[in-house]
Amino acid sequence: MTKSVGIDGCKSGWFFFQKAGEEITFGVEESISNLFDSLPDNSKVCIDIPIGLIDQGSAGRVCDVEVRKLLGRAKASSVFPAPCRSVLLARNYEEAKALSVQAIGKKLSKQAFAITPKIREVDEFLRNSGRKVSIREVHPEVCFWALNGRRALATKKKKSDGFEQRLALLERVFPNARDMVSEALDDYPRKSVARDDVLDALVALVVACAPDEALQTVPTSPVADSEGLPIEIVFTEPKH
Repeated sequence: MTKSVGIDGCKSGWFFFQKAGEEITFGVEESISNLFDSLPDNSKVCIDIPIGLIDQGSAGRVCDVEVRKLLGRAKASSVFPAPCRSVLLARNYEEAKALSVQAIGKKLSKQAFAITPKIREVDEFLRNSGRKVSIREVHPEVCFWALNGRRALATKKKKSDGFEQRLALLERVFPNARDMVSEALDDYPRKSVARDDVLDALVALVVACAPDEALQTVPTSPVADSEGLPIEIVFTEPKH
């Protein structure tokens, strides 16, 4: 049986929700390859990590630029520029900044550098794996924007009101979302899995479960990077 999977990076590796039939389960895998080794071919995966990367050009990824416009000024900062591909070779932050300036004329933020190891891990897996699994990039705030009638959530997901607002949106899709989130938070300490990691993985699962015809991309006509990986952010909207 094929599976739909939503994944977010966490301190101990990768936190995920997966749906097979009507059953939804969750877990943590230390490496992305271990996670995918457990999935049957033709599974559909949505992951909160940059996939398609640019080699050069100061404008950055078109998908990042466009989703900032969709989210508006209040939440645009939640979408930080993805690093260019050469930065994946950097051994430290100083080298990463230099490589970024050389390739795109801009320094790399510390926030972007902090997730570079996970970007590299996914990138290497995608370029070297022959698995027939659909793996697409999502951004949680874009997912919630879509679930909220194309209105960005002004609240912060790390705050109690923001957490509850996002959980309420998830309950519209998965009526038992609160129980699933509570169970996951009970099973894993915050030093391993943060509260927002669980929310982000579950909203990624919403997109992974959507039929292909219900998926939308930013931009609407994505291009591929130099390694053939799509430079896109995917979302879905609830049925009315």
